[in-house]
Amino acid sequence: MKFAAIDIGSNAVRLQIVRVNKNDPNEPLKKIEFVRIPMRLGDDAFKQKKISKEKRKVFVTAMKAYKLMMDAFGVDHYMACATSAMREARNANEIVAKIYEKTGLKISIIDGKRESELILRSIKGVFKPNENYLSIDVGGGSTEMAVIKKGKLVNSVSFDLGTVRLMDGAVKEKTWKIMEHWVKHKTQNIPNLSAVVTSGTINKISHIINPEKPEEFTRQQLKKFHRKVSKMSFDERVDELKLNPDRADIIEMSADIYLRILNWGNIDKVYAPETAGLKDGILMELYDKYAMD
Repeated sequence: MKFAAIDIGSNAVRLQIVRVNKNDPNEPLKKIEFVRIPMRLGDDAFKQKKISKEKRKVFVTAMKAYKLMMDAFGVDHYMACATSAMREARNANEIVAKIYEKTGLKISIIDGKRESELILRSIKGVFKPNENYLSIDVGGGSTEMAVIKKGKLVNSVSFDLGTVRLMDGAVKEKTWKIMEHWVKHKTQNIPNLSAVVTSGTINKISHIINPEKPEEFTRQQLKKFHRKVSKMSFDERVDELKLNPDRADIIEMSADIYLRILNWGNIDKVYAPETAGLKDGILMELYDKYAMD
């Protein structure tokens, strides 16, 4: 059995195809294919509150390509979820209808709560039953967080604050203050708190700062990286850090957001699991729904 997840984010649109691997409990979903297209839907949505004609064409073309790939690989079940940029675009429903008409693909525009739920599903195996965590996912348009206390979800939230939104000057100062208050208030009485971070950019950062063991790093290591990358030019980030252009221009902002949250929560130890994030949560939901039949 094969599943596909389509994650339509504010920075990029991703497709991941996996095969169910029932003989290996450590890897129940084996990755077959992964494609990422840096579409930057957020640039339109956050500035103009609608997706431009040019981006709509690229979006439809990408979905046609994804549908062909899914058919070629023989995908049995899929889910396509759109997040922050599509939540804000006035013409989002029109685009969803057009894509369905052209490809037959159904896209769900999910709210922050549902996004957080799917992200948490992807990292539930990381949480040890007697320990406490703050999960953090910084995307292009929004940041999702959840407090996990001894294996139980006690708080979750989504803020309209992300790397593309920040780069576009579309983040209000009030949002920063509300997020700071939330983190400090929700974490102040929780001892020995660790962070579990997700997103493609933070995974890239973790590989740069701790290449031998990228699944974990410290707040101090992130602080040192942020200081270094903030002094680098765009070309230096591309050449020296081997970053794609659409990652190079937001990596400093991503590190800054994560670092601020870690500082507010006074968190030093950070886990960065490889298979974590919205697309992985989608795949786990498909697995739970269909693979056990």
